[in-house]
Amino acid sequence: MKHMQDKTLILSIALNGYQWMYQRELKSHRRYAQKYGYVHQAVTRPFVSALGVECCWLKLTLMRAALLSGYENVLFLDADTMVSQNCPELTDVFQSDKYVYMAKGYSNRFNSGVLLARNNIKTIEWLTQIIDARFKSVRRENDVGWGENGHVIELSKGVPFIVELEQKWNNTFDYQLTDYIRHRNCGPMRTGFLNNFFHKVVFFLSARLLAFGNRSKGVSSRKLSNDVLSRETNEILSIYSKLACH
Repeated sequence: MKHMQDKTLILSIALNGYQWMYQRELKSHRRYAQKYGYVHQAVTRPFVSALGVECCWLKLTLMRAALLSGYENVLFLDADTMVSQNCPELTDVFQSDKYVYMAKGYSNRFNSGVLLARNNIKTIEWLTQIIDARFKSVRRENDVGWGENGHVIELSKGVPFIVELEQKWNNTFDYQLTDYIRHRNCGPMRTGFLNNFFHKVVFFLSARLLAFGNRSKGVSSRKLSNDVLSRETNEILSIYSKLACH
């Protein structure tokens, strides 16, 4: 059991002010990892990502890197998820020949804010397929408007090694549910003027930042964004040694 714990990473990313906005949530991630002896890493640098709100794509590149380094399991948690004290060990959901685990959100589609991946060549290929498709359009029924979630939804359909978790593992809308992980994201759980205003500011500044970068470098937005994703992935890997399994 100790070997499995050492080989399990609890990962979250909190950039662009999220590292201050969601301190309570990030602490709950750390407590959960400590409870079961998992490795924990909250990525809070660079403080401002040149990817803006599209920094959510880093979850996929960093998860892939962590698995390739030797981790057996990686649980990614969005910065705005609160892990309950009653959240069980990850082994409770493991099934043979199943390598990716997600719950569905309030739109009845997979929500990648809680994403559990087990180390297998099929997992690596699936993550790579999504990353490589990031500039491709997704069907309207899978689109969420921004970020990687629409691509995750589209490229998860009909995949036999993906398991749908119970809603309690990523509760985005039911206040009455005795859940393991409560997720405010962009749905019914996000309430309060300050919270909504903060996200609107982040979206606005991100769009301006990306537009300025495109003009100043004189390159296509696709090439620039791809270069930034690779550069920031490598930068983060150089800052946080725990992202590589030792």
